[in-house]
Amino acid sequence: MGSLSSRVLRHPGRTQAQQEPGSGAGGSSRRPETGGDAAGHGFCYCPGSRKRKRSSGALCYCHPDSETDEDEEEGDEQQRLLNTPRRKKLKSTSKYIYQTLFLNGENSDIKICALGEEWSLHKIYLCQSGYFSSMFSGSWKESSMNIIELEIPDQNIDVEALQVAFGSLYRDDVLIKPSRVIAILAAACMLQLDGLIQQCGETMKETINVKTVCGYYTSAGTYGLDSVKKKCLEWLLNNLMTHQNVELFKELSINVMKQLIGSSNLFVMQVEMDVYTALKKWMFLQLVPSWNGSLKQLLTETDVWFSKRRKDFEGMTFLETEQGKPFASVFRQLRLQYIISDLASARIIEQDSLVPSEWLSSVYKQQWLAMLRAEQDSEVGPQEINKEELEGNSMRCGRKLAKDGEYCWRWTGFNFGFDLLVTYTNRYIIFKRNTLNQPCSGSVSLQPRRSIAFRLRLASFDSSGKLICSRTTGYQILTLEKDQEQVVMNLDSRLLIFPLYICCNFLYISPEKRTESNRHPENSEN
Repeated sequence: MGSLSSRVLRHPGRTQAQQEPGSGAGGSSRRPETGGDAAGHGFCYCPGSRKRKRSSGALCYCHPDSETDEDEEEGDEQQRLLNTPRRKKLKSTSKYIYQTLFLNGENSDIKICALGEEWSLHKIYLCQSGYFSSMFSGSWKESSMNIIELEIPDQNIDVEALQVAFGSLYRDDVLIKPSRVIAILAAACMLQLDGLIQQCGETMKETINVKTVCGYYTSAGTYGLDSVKKKCLEWLLNNLMTHQNVELFKELSINVMKQLIGSSNLFVMQVEMDVYTALKKWMFLQLVPSWNGSLKQLLTETDVWFSKRRKDFEGMTFLETEQGKPFASVFRQLRLQYIISDLASARIIEQDSLVPSEWLSSVYKQQWLAMLRAEQDSEVGPQEINKEELEGNSMRCGRKLAKDGEYCWRWTGFNFGFDLLVTYTNRYIIFKRNTLNQPCSGSVSLQPRRSIAFRLRLASFDSSGKLICSRTTGYQILTLEKDQEQVVMNLDSRLLIFPLYICCNFLYISPEKRTESNRHPENSEN
Protein backbone atom coordinates (compact mmCIF):
# COMPACT_ATOMS: atom_id res chain seq x y z
CA MET A 1 0.00 0.00 0.00
CA GLY A 2 1.35 3.44 -0.84
CA SER A 3 2.13 6.14 1.72
CA LEU A 4 -0.66 8.18 3.18
CA SER A 5 -0.64 11.89 2.26
CA SER A 6 -2.37 14.63 4.18
CA ARG A 7 -5.27 16.43 2.54
CA VAL A 8 -5.49 20.20 2.09
CA LEU A 9 -8.83 21.95 2.31
CA ARG A 10 -9.33 24.34 -0.60
CA HIS A 11 -12.08 26.67 -1.62
CA PRO A 12 -14.09 24.89 -4.27
CA GLY A 13 -13.99 27.94 -6.54
CA ARG A 14 -10.24 28.49 -6.35
CA THR A 15 -8.29 27.30 -9.38
CA GLN A 16 -4.77 26.06 -9.51
CA ALA A 17 -3.65 29.39 -10.87
CA GLN A 18 -4.88 31.12 -7.72
CA GLN A 19 -2.69 28.95 -5.48
CA GLU A 20 0.14 30.53 -3.53
CA PRO A 21 3.36 30.82 -5.42
CA GLY A 22 5.57 27.83 -5.10
CA SER A 23 2.76 25.46 -4.22
CA GLY A 24 2.40 22.44 -6.48
CA ALA A 25 -0.76 20.75 -7.50
CA GLY A 26 -0.33 18.16 -4.79
CA GLY A 27 1.40 20.32 -2.18
CA SER A 28 -0.07 22.04 0.80
CA SER A 29 -0.96 25.74 0.89
CA ARG A 30 1.17 28.23 2.73
CA ARG A 31 -0.44 29.99 5.61
CA PRO A 32 -1.61 33.41 4.33
CA GLU A 33 -1.00 36.58 6.23
CA THR A 34 -3.77 37.92 8.37
CA GLY A 35 -6.22 39.86 6.23
CA GLY A 36 -4.80 38.27 3.06
CA ASP A 37 -6.83 36.81 0.20
CA ALA A 38 -8.00 33.90 2.32
CA ALA A 39 -11.43 35.46 2.45
CA GLY A 40 -14.13 33.34 0.79
CA HIS A 41 -16.92 30.96 1.53
CA GLY A 42 -15.27 27.72 2.75
CA PHE A 43 -15.58 25.60 5.92
CA CYS A 44 -13.92 26.26 9.22
CA TYR A 45 -12.84 23.41 11.53
CA CYS A 46 -12.63 25.38 14.74
CA PRO A 47 -10.83 23.97 17.80
CA GLY A 48 -13.07 22.65 20.46
CA SER A 49 -15.78 21.69 17.99
CA ARG A 50 -16.06 18.77 15.60
CA LYS A 51 -18.84 20.46 13.65
CA ARG A 52 -18.23 22.20 10.38
CA LYS A 53 -18.85 25.94 10.66
CA ARG A 54 -19.08 28.53 7.99
CA SER A 55 -16.09 30.86 7.85
CA SER A 56 -15.31 34.01 5.98
CA GLY A 57 -12.17 32.42 4.64
CA ALA A 58 -11.42 29.29 2.62
CA LEU A 59 -9.18 27.99 5.38
CA CYS A 60 -9.37 28.46 9.11
CA TYR A 61 -6.30 29.25 11.11
CA CYS A 62 -8.06 29.78 14.40
CA HIS A 63 -5.47 27.49 15.89
CA PRO A 64 -2.00 27.04 14.45
CA ASP A 65 -2.21 23.23 14.70
CA SER A 66 -5.71 22.84 13.26
CA GLU A 67 -4.49 21.37 9.96
CA THR A 68 -2.08 19.02 11.74
CA ASP A 69 -4.90 17.77 14.04
CA GLU A 70 -7.07 17.13 11.00
CA ASP A 71 -4.32 15.11 9.36
CA GLU A 72 -3.64 13.13 12.53
CA GLU A 73 -7.32 12.37 12.99
CA GLU A 74 -7.59 11.14 9.42
CA GLY A 75 -4.48 9.09 9.84
CA ASP A 76 -5.90 7.46 12.96
CA GLU A 77 -9.05 6.59 11.05
CA GLN A 78 -7.04 5.03 8.23
CA GLN A 79 -5.00 3.09 10.75
CA ARG A 80 -8.18 1.82 12.41
CA LEU A 81 -9.52 0.68 9.07
CA LEU A 82 -6.24 -1.05 8.26
CA ASN A 83 -6.38 -3.02 11.52
CA THR A 84 -10.09 -3.94 11.41
CA PRO A 85 -10.57 -7.54 10.17
CA ARG A 86 -12.80 -8.00 7.16
CA ARG A 87 -14.61 -11.21 6.28
CA LYS A 88 -13.95 -12.49 2.84
CA LYS A 89 -15.00 -15.91 1.60
CA LEU A 90 -11.90 -17.75 0.54
CA LYS A 91 -11.74 -21.12 -1.05
CA SER A 92 -12.73 -23.55 1.68
CA THR A 93 -9.88 -25.61 3.05
CA SER A 94 -12.33 -28.41 3.70
CA LYS A 95 -13.49 -28.39 0.07
CA TYR A 96 -9.89 -28.35 -1.14
CA ILE A 97 -8.99 -31.28 1.11
CA TYR A 98 -12.06 -33.22 0.04
CA GLN A 99 -11.40 -32.67 -3.66
CA THR A 100 -7.62 -33.10 -3.64
CA LEU A 101 -7.07 -35.80 -1.06
CA PHE A 102 -10.32 -37.78 -1.06
CA LEU A 103 -11.71 -37.52 -4.57
CA ASN A 104 -8.35 -37.25 -6.37
CA GLY A 105 -6.49 -39.49 -3.91
CA GLU A 106 -3.29 -37.40 -3.98
CA ASN A 107 -0.51 -38.52 -1.63
CA SER A 108 -2.50 -41.58 -0.61
CA ASP A 109 -0.67 -44.00 1.67
CA ILE A 110 -3.32 -46.74 1.87
CA LYS A 111 -5.98 -48.36 -0.28
CA ILE A 112 -9.27 -49.65 1.08
CA CYS A 113 -11.10 -52.26 -0.98
CA ALA A 114 -14.72 -53.24 -0.34
CA LEU A 115 -17.75 -54.37 -2.34
CA GLY A 116 -15.69 -54.42 -5.55
CA GLU A 117 -14.59 -50.78 -5.20
CA GLU A 118 -11.29 -49.18 -4.23
CA TRP A 119 -10.55 -45.97 -2.29
CA SER A 120 -7.13 -44.26 -2.17
CA LEU A 121 -7.10 -42.80 1.33
CA HIS A 122 -4.79 -41.55 4.08
CA LYS A 123 -4.12 -43.20 7.42
CA ILE A 124 -4.04 -39.89 9.27
CA TYR A 125 -7.65 -39.26 8.22
CA LEU A 126 -8.80 -42.86 8.68
CA CYS A 127 -7.67 -42.75 12.31
CA GLN A 128 -10.67 -40.53 13.06
CA SER A 129 -12.64 -43.77 12.74
CA GLY A 130 -12.62 -45.95 15.83
CA TYR A 131 -12.59 -48.98 13.54
CA PHE A 132 -9.40 -47.97 11.72
CA SER A 133 -7.79 -46.39 14.76
CA SER A 134 -7.86 -49.78 16.50
CA MET A 135 -6.72 -51.51 13.31
CA PHE A 136 -3.65 -49.31 12.86
CA SER A 137 -2.58 -49.42 16.50
CA GLY A 138 -1.11 -52.38 18.27
CA SER A 139 0.19 -55.54 16.64
CA TRP A 140 -2.55 -56.12 14.07
CA LYS A 141 -1.22 -57.24 10.72
CA GLU A 142 -3.24 -54.52 8.95
CA SER A 143 -1.25 -51.80 10.74
CA SER A 144 1.62 -52.30 8.28
CA MET A 145 -0.41 -53.07 5.16
CA ASN A 146 -0.89 -50.61 2.30
CA ILE A 147 -3.93 -52.40 0.86
CA ILE A 148 -6.77 -53.54 3.10
CA GLU A 149 -9.73 -55.67 2.05
CA LEU A 150 -12.79 -54.89 4.13
CA GLU A 151 -15.45 -57.50 4.76
CA ILE A 152 -18.93 -55.97 4.89
CA PRO A 153 -21.23 -58.23 6.95
CA ASP A 154 -24.15 -55.77 7.02
CA GLN A 155 -26.45 -56.00 4.01
CA ASN A 156 -27.62 -52.42 4.59
CA ILE A 157 -24.18 -51.13 3.61
CA ASP A 158 -23.53 -50.44 -0.07
CA VAL A 159 -20.82 -48.68 -2.09
CA GLU A 160 -22.56 -45.32 -1.99
CA ALA A 161 -22.85 -45.49 1.79
CA LEU A 162 -19.14 -46.26 2.13
CA GLN A 163 -18.34 -43.35 -0.21
CA VAL A 164 -20.24 -40.99 2.09
CA ALA A 165 -18.73 -42.49 5.24
CA PHE A 166 -15.13 -42.27 3.98
CA GLY A 167 -15.76 -38.82 2.55
CA SER A 168 -17.04 -37.55 5.91
CA LEU A 169 -13.49 -37.94 7.25
CA TYR A 170 -12.28 -35.29 4.80
CA ARG A 171 -14.97 -32.63 5.14
CA ASP A 172 -16.84 -30.65 7.77
CA ASP A 173 -20.41 -31.42 6.77
CA VAL A 174 -22.28 -34.18 4.98
CA LEU A 175 -25.61 -33.94 3.19
CA ILE A 176 -27.71 -37.00 4.03
CA LYS A 177 -30.83 -37.82 2.04
CA PRO A 178 -33.62 -39.55 3.97
CA SER A 179 -33.68 -42.29 1.32
CA ARG A 180 -30.00 -43.03 2.07
CA VAL A 181 -29.85 -42.46 5.81
CA ILE A 182 -30.24 -46.11 6.89
CA ALA A 183 -27.42 -47.32 4.63
CA ILE A 184 -25.17 -44.45 5.76
CA LEU A 185 -26.02 -45.15 9.41
CA ALA A 186 -25.07 -48.80 8.92
CA ALA A 187 -21.70 -47.80 7.41
CA ALA A 188 -21.09 -45.21 10.14
CA CYS A 189 -21.79 -47.77 12.87
CA MET A 190 -19.46 -50.31 11.30
CA LEU A 191 -16.65 -47.74 11.00
CA GLN A 192 -17.44 -46.25 14.44
CA LEU A 193 -17.92 -42.71 13.15
CA ASP A 194 -19.68 -41.09 16.10
CA GLY A 195 -20.23 -37.74 14.43
CA LEU A 196 -21.82 -39.28 11.35
CA ILE A 197 -23.97 -41.58 13.51
CA GLN A 198 -25.30 -38.55 15.38
CA GLN A 199 -26.02 -36.70 12.13
CA CYS A 200 -27.91 -39.73 10.79
CA GLY A 201 -29.98 -39.79 13.98
CA GLU A 202 -30.89 -36.11 13.64
CA THR A 203 -31.82 -36.58 9.99
CA MET A 204 -34.09 -39.49 10.91
CA LYS A 205 -35.85 -37.55 13.67
CA GLU A 206 -36.56 -34.66 11.30
CA THR A 207 -37.92 -36.82 8.47
CA ILE A 208 -40.24 -39.30 10.22
CA ASN A 209 -43.38 -39.81 8.16
CA VAL A 210 -45.71 -42.60 7.05
CA LYS A 211 -43.16 -43.91 4.53
CA THR A 212 -40.09 -43.83 6.76
CA VAL A 213 -41.31 -44.52 10.30
CA CYS A 214 -41.21 -48.34 10.23
CA GLY A 215 -37.81 -48.51 8.56
CA TYR A 216 -36.41 -45.92 10.95
CA TYR A 217 -37.85 -47.74 13.97
CA THR A 218 -36.27 -51.04 12.96
CA SER A 219 -32.90 -49.47 12.11
CA ALA A 220 -32.85 -47.44 15.32
CA GLY A 221 -33.26 -50.67 17.26
CA THR A 222 -30.57 -52.41 15.22
CA TYR A 223 -27.99 -49.65 15.57
CA GLY A 224 -28.76 -48.51 19.11
CA LEU A 225 -30.35 -45.11 18.45
CA ASP A 226 -32.79 -45.14 21.36
CA SER A 227 -33.83 -41.51 20.91
CA VAL A 228 -34.82 -42.17 17.28
CA LYS A 229 -36.72 -45.30 18.29
CA LYS A 230 -38.62 -43.29 20.90
CA LYS A 231 -39.49 -40.59 18.35
CA CYS A 232 -40.81 -43.19 15.91
CA LEU A 233 -42.96 -44.79 18.60
CA GLU A 234 -44.36 -41.37 19.54
CA TRP A 235 -45.20 -40.68 15.88
CA LEU A 236 -46.99 -44.03 15.59
CA LEU A 237 -48.97 -43.51 18.79
CA ASN A 238 -50.14 -40.14 17.46
CA ASN A 239 -50.89 -41.23 13.89
CA LEU A 240 -51.98 -44.88 13.91
CA MET A 241 -55.62 -44.01 14.58
CA THR A 242 -55.75 -40.35 13.55
CA HIS A 243 -54.28 -40.92 10.06
CA GLN A 244 -54.92 -44.55 9.15
CA ASN A 245 -52.96 -45.75 6.14
CA VAL A 246 -53.06 -49.04 4.20
CA GLU A 247 -49.31 -49.17 3.54
CA LEU A 248 -48.51 -48.40 7.16
CA PHE A 249 -50.76 -51.25 8.31
CA LYS A 250 -48.84 -53.59 6.00
CA GLU A 251 -45.46 -52.57 7.42
CA LEU A 252 -46.26 -52.63 11.13
CA SER A 253 -44.88 -55.75 12.77
CA ILE A 254 -46.63 -57.76 15.45
CA ASN A 255 -44.22 -56.59 18.16
CA VAL A 256 -44.63 -52.91 17.28
CA MET A 257 -48.41 -53.16 17.05
CA LYS A 258 -48.50 -54.87 20.44
CA GLN A 259 -46.71 -51.88 22.00
CA LEU A 260 -49.01 -49.40 20.32
CA ILE A 261 -52.31 -51.07 21.22
CA GLY A 262 -51.24 -51.61 24.81
CA SER A 263 -50.20 -47.98 25.39
CA SER A 264 -52.38 -45.49 27.25
CA ASN A 265 -50.81 -42.83 25.01
CA LEU A 266 -52.40 -44.22 21.85
CA PHE A 267 -54.34 -41.35 20.28
CA VAL A 268 -57.67 -43.14 19.92
CA MET A 269 -60.30 -41.67 17.65
CA GLN A 270 -63.89 -42.36 18.73
CA VAL A 271 -63.87 -45.37 21.10
CA GLU A 272 -62.16 -48.69 21.87
CA MET A 273 -64.31 -50.45 19.29
CA ASP A 274 -62.49 -48.43 16.64
CA VAL A 275 -59.18 -49.79 17.93
CA TYR A 276 -60.55 -53.31 17.49
CA THR A 277 -61.67 -52.44 13.94
CA ALA A 278 -58.23 -51.05 13.10
CA LEU A 279 -56.61 -54.23 14.44
CA LYS A 280 -58.92 -56.37 12.34
CA LYS A 281 -57.90 -54.46 9.17
CA TRP A 282 -54.22 -54.65 10.12
CA MET A 283 -54.43 -58.43 10.65
CA PHE A 284 -56.07 -58.87 7.26
CA LEU A 285 -53.27 -56.92 5.54
CA GLN A 286 -50.65 -58.95 7.35
CA LEU A 287 -52.28 -62.11 6.02
CA VAL A 288 -52.99 -60.71 2.55
CA PRO A 289 -50.18 -58.19 1.89
CA SER A 290 -50.86 -58.20 -1.86
CA TRP A 291 -54.21 -56.43 -1.37
CA ASN A 292 -54.09 -53.01 -3.06
CA GLY A 293 -57.44 -51.35 -2.45
CA SER A 294 -58.20 -48.03 -0.78
CA LEU A 295 -58.73 -47.37 2.90
CA LYS A 296 -62.47 -46.94 2.32
CA GLN A 297 -62.68 -50.43 0.84
CA LEU A 298 -60.50 -52.06 3.47
CA LEU A 299 -63.04 -52.81 6.20
CA THR A 300 -65.53 -54.36 3.78
CA GLU A 301 -62.85 -56.55 2.21
CA THR A 302 -61.62 -57.53 5.67
CA ASP A 303 -65.06 -58.63 6.87
CA VAL A 304 -65.68 -60.60 3.66
CA TRP A 305 -62.31 -62.36 3.91
CA PHE A 306 -62.82 -63.46 7.54
CA SER A 307 -66.45 -64.38 6.92
CA LYS A 308 -65.47 -66.83 4.17
CA ARG A 309 -63.06 -68.58 6.52
CA ARG A 310 -65.31 -68.68 9.56
CA LYS A 311 -66.81 -72.03 8.54
CA ASP A 312 -63.31 -73.54 8.53
CA PHE A 313 -62.64 -72.59 12.15
CA GLU A 314 -64.33 -75.80 13.37
CA GLY A 315 -65.85 -74.22 16.44
CA MET A 316 -62.77 -72.15 17.22
CA THR A 317 -62.35 -68.41 16.97
CA PHE A 318 -59.76 -67.14 14.48
CA LEU A 319 -57.17 -66.21 17.11
CA GLU A 320 -57.25 -69.83 18.31
CA THR A 321 -56.32 -71.20 14.87
CA GLU A 322 -52.74 -71.77 13.72
CA GLN A 323 -53.09 -68.84 11.29
CA GLY A 324 -54.43 -66.53 13.97
CA LYS A 325 -52.32 -67.46 17.01
CA PRO A 326 -49.39 -65.12 16.14
CA PHE A 327 -51.78 -62.16 16.45
CA ALA A 328 -53.31 -63.16 19.78
CA SER A 329 -50.78 -61.19 21.85
CA VAL A 330 -51.76 -57.99 20.03
CA PHE A 331 -55.50 -58.49 20.53
CA ARG A 332 -54.78 -59.15 24.21
CA GLN A 333 -53.92 -55.45 24.53
CA LEU A 334 -57.48 -54.39 23.67
CA ARG A 335 -59.52 -53.00 26.55
CA LEU A 336 -62.46 -55.28 25.89
CA GLN A 337 -64.43 -53.97 28.86
CA TYR A 338 -65.07 -50.78 26.90
CA ILE A 339 -66.17 -52.67 23.79
CA ILE A 340 -68.78 -54.89 25.45
CA SER A 341 -70.21 -51.86 27.28
CA ASP A 342 -71.90 -50.86 24.01
CA LEU A 343 -74.59 -53.22 22.68
CA ALA A 344 -73.87 -52.73 18.95
CA SER A 345 -70.15 -53.25 19.51
CA ALA A 346 -70.71 -56.34 21.65
CA ARG A 347 -72.80 -57.90 18.91
CA ILE A 348 -70.15 -57.23 16.25
CA ILE A 349 -67.30 -58.69 18.26
CA GLU A 350 -69.34 -61.81 19.04
CA GLN A 351 -70.34 -62.20 15.41
CA ASP A 352 -66.78 -61.76 14.06
CA SER A 353 -65.58 -64.80 16.04
CA LEU A 354 -62.03 -63.48 16.13
CA VAL A 355 -61.62 -63.15 19.91
CA PRO A 356 -61.78 -66.31 22.07
CA SER A 357 -65.00 -66.61 24.05
CA GLU A 358 -63.02 -67.17 27.28
CA TRP A 359 -61.57 -63.68 27.00
CA LEU A 360 -65.01 -62.16 26.65
CA SER A 361 -66.52 -64.22 29.47
CA SER A 362 -64.03 -62.95 32.02
CA VAL A 363 -64.61 -59.37 30.90
CA TYR A 364 -68.40 -59.73 31.11
CA LYS A 365 -67.99 -60.91 34.70
CA GLN A 366 -65.65 -58.04 35.50
CA GLN A 367 -68.03 -55.43 34.16
CA TRP A 368 -71.10 -56.95 35.82
CA LEU A 369 -69.45 -56.80 39.24
CA ALA A 370 -68.30 -53.24 38.56
CA MET A 371 -71.86 -52.25 37.67
CA LEU A 372 -73.19 -53.80 40.91
CA ARG A 373 -70.64 -51.84 42.92
CA ALA A 374 -71.68 -48.63 41.19
CA GLU A 375 -75.41 -49.30 41.74
CA GLN A 376 -75.51 -50.98 45.16
CA ASP A 377 -72.27 -50.26 46.99
CA SER A 378 -72.32 -46.44 46.96
CA GLU A 379 -69.42 -46.39 44.53
CA VAL A 380 -68.66 -42.71 43.93
CA GLY A 381 -65.62 -43.17 41.73
CA PRO A 382 -61.84 -42.77 42.11
CA GLN A 383 -60.63 -40.66 45.04
CA GLU A 384 -56.92 -40.59 44.24
CA ILE A 385 -54.61 -40.92 41.25
CA ASN A 386 -53.32 -44.41 40.64
CA LYS A 387 -51.25 -43.87 37.51
CA GLU A 388 -50.54 -47.56 36.90
CA GLU A 389 -54.24 -48.40 37.09
CA LEU A 390 -55.17 -45.49 34.87
CA GLU A 391 -52.63 -46.31 32.21
CA GLY A 392 -53.58 -49.98 32.13
CA ASN A 393 -57.36 -49.86 32.47
CA SER A 394 -58.70 -46.45 31.51
CA MET A 395 -61.26 -45.94 28.77
CA ARG A 396 -59.61 -44.47 25.64
CA CYS A 397 -61.69 -42.23 23.38
CA GLY A 398 -61.23 -39.29 21.06
CA ARG A 399 -62.77 -36.78 18.71
CA LYS A 400 -61.57 -34.82 15.67
CA LEU A 401 -62.68 -31.19 15.30
CA ALA A 402 -62.31 -30.27 11.63
CA LYS A 403 -62.75 -26.54 12.22
CA ASP A 404 -63.48 -24.04 14.96
CA GLY A 405 -67.04 -23.80 16.19
CA GLU A 406 -69.30 -25.16 18.91
CA TYR A 407 -69.53 -28.88 19.61
CA CYS A 408 -71.20 -31.10 22.18
CA TRP A 409 -70.94 -34.88 22.29
CA ARG A 410 -70.80 -38.00 24.43
CA TRP A 411 -68.88 -41.22 23.77
CA THR A 412 -71.08 -44.32 23.43
CA GLY A 413 -71.14 -47.05 26.01
CA PHE A 414 -72.38 -47.70 29.54
CA ASN A 415 -70.15 -45.82 31.98
CA PHE A 416 -71.66 -47.03 35.28
CA GLY A 417 -74.36 -44.37 35.36
CA PHE A 418 -72.04 -41.44 34.68
CA ASP A 419 -73.40 -39.70 31.58
CA LEU A 420 -70.53 -37.41 30.58
CA LEU A 421 -71.20 -34.62 28.09
CA VAL A 422 -68.22 -32.88 26.50
CA THR A 423 -68.60 -29.38 25.10
CA TYR A 424 -66.15 -27.32 23.07
CA THR A 425 -67.05 -23.64 22.79
CA ASN A 426 -65.15 -20.34 22.71
CA ARG A 427 -61.82 -22.14 23.22
CA TYR A 428 -63.10 -23.89 26.36
CA ILE A 429 -63.52 -27.64 26.89
CA ILE A 430 -66.22 -28.37 29.46
CA PHE A 431 -67.19 -31.64 31.17
CA LYS A 432 -70.76 -31.95 32.40
CA ARG A 433 -72.33 -34.69 34.48
CA ASN A 434 -75.79 -35.12 32.98
CA THR A 435 -78.46 -36.58 35.24
CA LEU A 436 -81.80 -34.88 34.66
CA ASN A 437 -81.31 -32.11 32.09
CA GLN A 438 -80.89 -34.16 28.94
CA PRO A 439 -82.15 -37.60 27.88
CA CYS A 440 -79.73 -40.53 28.01
CA SER A 441 -80.01 -43.93 26.33
CA GLY A 442 -78.86 -45.75 29.47
CA SER A 443 -79.48 -45.59 33.20
CA VAL A 444 -78.08 -42.57 35.02
CA SER A 445 -76.70 -42.47 38.54
CA LEU A 446 -78.62 -40.19 40.91
CA GLN A 447 -75.97 -40.14 43.62
CA PRO A 448 -75.36 -36.60 44.87
CA ARG A 449 -71.66 -36.64 43.94
CA ARG A 450 -69.65 -38.75 41.51
CA SER A 451 -65.96 -38.68 40.68
CA ILE A 452 -63.96 -39.66 37.63
CA ALA A 453 -60.24 -39.87 36.97
CA PHE A 454 -59.28 -38.45 33.60
CA ARG A 455 -56.58 -37.11 31.34
CA LEU A 456 -57.36 -34.82 28.39
CA ARG A 457 -54.93 -34.30 25.51
CA LEU A 458 -55.10 -32.02 22.47
CA ALA A 459 -52.90 -32.17 19.38
CA SER A 460 -52.50 -30.78 15.89
CA PHE A 461 -50.34 -32.33 13.17
CA ASP A 462 -48.76 -31.19 9.92
CA SER A 463 -49.16 -33.01 6.61
CA SER A 464 -46.40 -35.49 7.49
CA GLY A 465 -47.99 -36.39 10.82
CA LYS A 466 -45.45 -34.40 12.82
CA LEU A 467 -46.81 -32.91 16.02
CA ILE A 468 -47.25 -29.14 15.62
CA CYS A 469 -48.62 -28.38 19.06
CA SER A 470 -50.06 -30.32 21.97
CA ARG A 471 -51.43 -29.81 25.43
CA THR A 472 -52.51 -32.07 28.27
CA THR A 473 -54.22 -31.76 31.63
CA GLY A 474 -52.27 -34.65 33.06
CA TYR A 475 -54.15 -37.16 35.21
CA GLN A 476 -56.75 -35.52 37.46
CA ILE A 477 -59.71 -36.34 39.68
CA LEU A 478 -62.93 -34.47 38.94
CA THR A 479 -65.92 -34.58 41.32
CA LEU A 480 -69.27 -33.32 40.01
CA GLU A 481 -72.71 -32.97 41.49
CA LYS A 482 -75.90 -33.60 39.53
CA ASP A 483 -75.92 -31.69 36.24
CA GLN A 484 -72.82 -29.78 37.27
CA GLU A 485 -70.34 -28.74 34.62
CA GLN A 486 -66.74 -27.64 34.85
CA VAL A 487 -64.15 -26.16 32.51
CA VAL A 488 -61.26 -28.63 32.26
CA MET A 489 -59.14 -26.76 29.71
CA ASN A 490 -58.89 -23.21 28.39
CA LEU A 491 -57.16 -23.13 25.02
CA ASP A 492 -54.69 -20.45 24.03
CA SER A 493 -55.62 -19.20 20.56
CA ARG A 494 -52.05 -19.93 19.41
CA LEU A 495 -52.69 -23.63 20.00
CA LEU A 496 -55.83 -23.73 17.90
CA ILE A 497 -54.58 -25.24 14.68
CA PHE A 498 -57.34 -27.19 12.98
CA PRO A 499 -58.07 -29.98 12.53
CA LEU A 500 -57.75 -30.41 16.27
CA TYR A 501 -57.59 -33.89 17.79
CA ILE A 502 -58.93 -34.48 21.31
CA CYS A 503 -58.11 -37.68 23.19
CA CYS A 504 -59.29 -38.64 26.68
CA ASN A 505 -58.62 -41.36 29.22
CA PHE A 506 -61.34 -42.03 31.80
CA LEU A 507 -61.75 -44.28 34.81
CA TYR A 508 -65.15 -44.44 36.51
CA ILE A 509 -64.58 -47.09 39.18
CA SER A 510 -62.24 -46.72 42.14
CA PRO A 511 -58.98 -48.59 41.44
CA GLU A 512 -58.56 -49.62 45.08
CA LYS A 513 -61.82 -51.56 44.96
CA ARG A 514 -60.80 -53.78 42.06
CA THR A 515 -59.87 -57.32 42.99
CA GLU A 516 -57.09 -59.21 41.25
CA SER A 517 -59.59 -61.40 39.39
CA ASN A 518 -61.31 -58.31 38.00
CA ARG A 519 -58.23 -56.75 36.53
CA HIS A 520 -57.69 -56.59 32.79
CA PRO A 521 -56.35 -60.02 31.77
CA GLU A 522 -53.66 -58.61 29.52
CA ASN A 523 -50.84 -60.74 30.90
CA SER A 524 -52.68 -64.04 30.73
CA GLU A 525 -52.01 -66.29 27.76
CA ASN A 526 -54.53 -68.24 25.73
